Amino acid sequence: MMTRNTSDTSVTFSLAELAKIEAARVREEHLQRARAREQEAREQREAEARRRAAEAARAAAEAEAEARREQEQAEAEARAEARARAALEVARIEAEAKARLEADNAARAHELAVVRARAEGRRRSLVHALAAALGLALCGGAAAAYGVAQHVTGLQQEARRLRDAQAALAEERESARAAALAALDRRHAALRGRPLADGAEAARATAEAARKALDPRALDHDRLRAFGDALDALEARLDALERIAALDRRHADLAAWAAERRTEATAAARVAAARARAAGADEGALRAYESALDRLREALARPAAPGPQPQVRPPRPECTNPGDPMCGLDGRPL
Repeated sequence: MMTRNTSDTSVTFSLAELAKIEAARVREEHLQRARAREQEAREQREAEARRRAAEAARAAAEAEAEARREQEQAEAEARAEARARAALEVARIEAEAKARLEADNAARAHELAVVRARAEGRRRSLVHALAAALGLALCGGAAAAYGVAQHVTGLQQEARRLRDAQAALAEERESARAAALAALDRRHAALRGRPLADGAEAARATAEAARKALDPRALDHDRLRAFGDALDALEARLDALERIAALDRRHADLAAWAAERRTEATAAARVAAARARAAGADEGALRAYESALDRLREALARPAAPGPQPQVRPPRPECTNPGDPMCGLDGRPL
């Protein structure tokens, strides 16, 4: 009887231990599932935070690119307006100087013609006057001889005045050309001081050659015009280089965005960039480069197609007690 009670007690004790072990195992599984759910929720929150940060970064990059593009457009418009005003001012000065020179030349030619005609008439009069003076001198008329001398002196003073006016006109013309050269030199220095002047070697060399062809002591109108045309070409090349640099900065931002999206949509933009940087690229190549960047931005701004999310499996529980009858030979719960 005592042996059977002892056996019952052992069985009861074993069952109680097994129940405790099973309850501990169930609690451990619940805890592991709770930890797995918490880990999954934390990962989802972190992924959502990263997604929001990426969207904020993209929005900031787009806003910055838009602001930079507007600023560059405003600066380009201001430069174009300044160039237009300068061109109008130079054209006005040249037209006024040319009109004044032609009017002065016409006036001087008329005056010279009048003076020649007057001198011819006065020469004849002088001959008659000299004959009369000779007669008067012979007759003892000293007063008539004095009048003839005064008339000759007046003619000499008139001729001297015309020569001085012609010299003043030539000096004014040289002053106008010197002022035009000074304005072109100031523009040349401003263009050479721009940040990307080193990248416009050909246009800069052409401008330097046109400047060296000018002799300050004998300025030529055609050479001044050639120097101005060379400066126009240099300024156009510098404007193109600045536009390319701005587009390259925008291209770098979009390439970084594309790398984040893990997409290969930047091929067309790279081809357009290479064509815009090629020697002899025109305005059409720059517009094509800008259009390619616009298309790339629109492609990156479209949301990505939803894909399957990876399933996170909680780790399988392991037995901590090798003597547990619910543990298998591999240490895993049965």
